[in-house]
Amino acid sequence: WGLLRLGLGEQAPGLVLENSLYYGDHGKPYLTGGPFFSLSHTKGLVLCAIESQEVGVDAEYYGRRFSQRLRERAFTGRERLLAGQSPVPNEAFTALWTLKESYMKFTGKGLSLGPGSMGFSSLGEGPELESVAACFRHTRWKSWHIAACMAQPFTLELHPVGISTVG
Repeated sequence: WGLLRLGLGEQAPGLVLENSLYYGDHGKPYLTGGPFFSLSHTKGLVLCAIESQEVGVDAEYYGRRFSQRLRERAFTGRERLLAGQSPVPNEAFTALWTLKESYMKFTGKGLSLGPGSMGFSSLGEGPELESVAACFRHTRWKSWHIAACMAQPFTLELHPVGISTVG
């Protein structure tokens, strides 16, 4: 929430977060009147996207492991083949997972969509989710996979912010 406050300070000065923050039916936080935002956190990283249109982001540490059971539940047969053709299958599964999470956050429906019910037909520069008109970007930055989803084409730009803790 601190990172969101920092970003909103630049894009929506004077906004009082506590007075403007609401939650959708599936728990997605939103601000009345925008801007739109999405949050994610994983080992060693907090990610916040703030946009003028709906957005979903996800980040995962590159060392995440997917058991065989989770692979079968969360990924389609085509995705398991895509990942299996990769020189580092677990990295491909992590990329696919971040893409799926970014879409689930974008829609505001979260895990209720069922990650195994949606399938990516490609990875790389412009990943494509079968039967869905959405735009995706994915990158590997330092030790993390980062994915974003929006309705319109966009450029993924990262603006690292160092935050220190006192204590």
